Amino acid sequence: MRVLVDTSAWVDFFNGHPSPEAEALSRLIREEADVLTCGVVVAEVLQGLRKSKTLTQIEQHFLDMEWLTPIEPETYVDAAGLYRSLRSKGVTIRSTIDCMIAGLADENDVLLLSKDRDLRLIIESDLLNLKALPIA
Repeated sequence: MRVLVDTSAWVDFFNGHPSPEAEALSRLIREEADVLTCGVVVAEVLQGLRKSKTLTQIEQHFLDMEWLTPIEPETYVDAAGLYRSLRSKGVTIRSTIDCMIAGLADENDVLLLSKDRDLRLIIESDLLNLKALPIA
């Protein structure tokens, strides 16, 4: 099982905040599942860290992971198209980054673990062949 983990799940996990997403991520790590990341998720997670000791450990954690990379220019063009399509359906996504993350997960045919409202809306829109990781 290959899973792209969004910033929202990582933040709960690293902060020890009990949530179904943090528990699911913990389970994925214990089971040695293919936990994936991407550049924008890493940037979002690292920008919020304050302690340099923690920062170094978390940076190394991410460097050791498999990264999904955008296909240029298609991923970016598709993210903008997704945003416009959602907007035409009355759904406003607050961040282009969420469209990028959803697009990367869709392009790579991986599950998505997130507690982000906008990513949930993207999944529910059925505009992509994107699936959320089922959370027990």
